[in-house]
Amino acid sequence: MNYENYATWKGWLQEIPFGSLSEVEEKKFELQMNKVGVNYQNIKVLDIGFGNGSFMSFIKKNNSKIEGVEIQKALLEEAKNKGITVYESLAEIKEGSFDLIVAFDVLEHLTVEQLKELFINCKNLIKENGVMLFRFPNADSFLGMSAQNGDFTHITAIGKQKLHQIITPIGLQIHSFQSAIIYPRGKINLIIKTIAQYILMKLMDVGNSYFFGGDVIAIVKNKNYTAP
Repeated sequence: MNYENYATWKGWLQEIPFGSLSEVEEKKFELQMNKVGVNYQNIKVLDIGFGNGSFMSFIKKNNSKIEGVEIQKALLEEAKNKGITVYESLAEIKEGSFDLIVAFDVLEHLTVEQLKELFINCKNLIKENGVMLFRFPNADSFLGMSAQNGDFTHITAIGKQKLHQIITPIGLQIHSFQSAIIYPRGKINLIIKTIAQYILMKLMDVGNSYFFGGDVIAIVKNKNYTAP
């Protein structure tokens, strides 16, 4: 897949400087990580497909070490200029022991075979009790169609059962599967949405609230993970 003009389309580097982290973005990352119960302070993190580097800046502000993987050379150079260790592929990383591996809006860009390879590499690079966090369009709901189909570089639609089918033979398991948070959102809007979701879940016989999220957050861990 050709990503030659992808950064320009996203507005990265020119309109949005590399590593920019607005107050809203910082709060959103903080709320999202806290919601899924993932520690992000004083740890070692790998960011796959780090894009414009906003999550890298968030991690660094929380006294954690960050490394990254990206295929776009301009973004790799920007990260290197900020003193961040980066790679063009997971295969380049010789030593792992990461506490946390994240990939925001990456999985949908890969084929099923590439996804299998990615998860195998992640399993080899994560600590035994490490955590993997992935965000991607919700293929289990019509609400994910806009995000999935709004980018021609998106290849694979992923729902909970497909993810389970891919990672289980590798020795990984889904720890949680939730709607990605939307921030900022007023209290009144949140109350209305909660009530509407409850009514629709009953009417549509939908058992999971993540059905009403356009994006989902999947937390993946080793099968033999034991809580600290």
